[in-house]
Amino acid sequence: MTLPELISPSTSALSLQQTPSTNLHNKLGVDSDQDALALFLRRAARRSDETLRRYTRELVRFTAFIRQERLKSYTECTVADIEVYVSFLHTPWAHWQEPGMDKSNPEKVFFPNPITPGKSTDQIITVLNSFFSYLQATGYLSGNPVHGFDKSGEKVARGHGETRFFYEDEWAVIVEAIQQYPNHKPRHSLEKARLEYIFGVAYGLGLRQSEMANHTCNDIRQDRYGDLSLLIKGKGRRLRQLPVNDNIMQTIIKYRNFHNLDGFAKDGFPLAPCLRPIAEDGSFRAMSQRQIRKWFAQFMEHCAAKAKVHDQDLAQRLLTKSFHSLRHTTLSHLARKMDIEDLALFAGHEAITTTQQYYTPERQRLRELTEDHGLGK
Repeated sequence: MTLPELISPSTSALSLQQTPSTNLHNKLGVDSDQDALALFLRRAARRSDETLRRYTRELVRFTAFIRQERLKSYTECTVADIEVYVSFLHTPWAHWQEPGMDKSNPEKVFFPNPITPGKSTDQIITVLNSFFSYLQATGYLSGNPVHGFDKSGEKVARGHGETRFFYEDEWAVIVEAIQQYPNHKPRHSLEKARLEYIFGVAYGLGLRQSEMANHTCNDIRQDRYGDLSLLIKGKGRRLRQLPVNDNIMQTIIKYRNFHNLDGFAKDGFPLAPCLRPIAEDGSFRAMSQRQIRKWFAQFMEHCAAKAKVHDQDLAQRLLTKSFHSLRHTTLSHLARKMDIEDLALFAGHEAITTTQQYYTPERQRLRELTEDHGLGK
């Protein structure tokens, strides 16, 4: 989807009037909110498609609200407006949870569900702050109404946070559920094979959801030594090469053979395919990120149903897991044998502090060092 398609016609229906900027220091080169938003989204598009999608969604929703409920342009926004908006996110007004607020797209619902206070709200504040900071830095605005706005999410000291990986009991349920997935019906057989394939590739390479959706066998390259690597265009458009070992390659070959395709070829076969081929030649369409999320959630429900028989708490924990938990599990397992610098390269982390969360010995070391500490000793 191109940028014009993302910001039009829906944003034009939000009464983005050509409000002239009266700031003499305006270096943005535009004098209307609509053009200012378009320039910022072009900037976001250079980072990644996922960033563009997320920024577009949040800024279009914010613009709709601020125009229709506060009757203001970006230049008129105040801290009080941001406060009202954040409060509104937690308890959206009824007419915003129904279609009809966008006349050019009458079926569109801007705020179908409340936003949870904490991390979810903080992510939206981060988007707004990035947008207004950009407008201020380029002189379109004289100030940033989001600057200094307190985020509500709890902060966790390094070494004490709980990562989102599958713990050993959860991981055991996952592995068993894949192995014992029913295959007595054609559809079940297809799904079992796809589960083994996607989990094998995603776990083996620690891929993000967006990376699974946007890469194919055509991205697997052979170097001059004959070794295979997957060339990833990841978060922030950063490139990295991941070694494709024999386990991963056998997973790919097995699934392709299941569909009567060549064992391996540099072709468009997706890393996250839809269930059935779309043509007689056996070509597959890739699942979208939304389809991957839905598919994974359904499998977690299947796993939770199996676990619920003997452990209600375990079942509930499984229902909270997302596809990204699979990546966290990969990195947590590799952290047991990889140096932190190597794991950061493998994961594609820009900052090594991000990689630190997968190293849990520090937490255990603190427990051992304080074991005998206390007034009773």
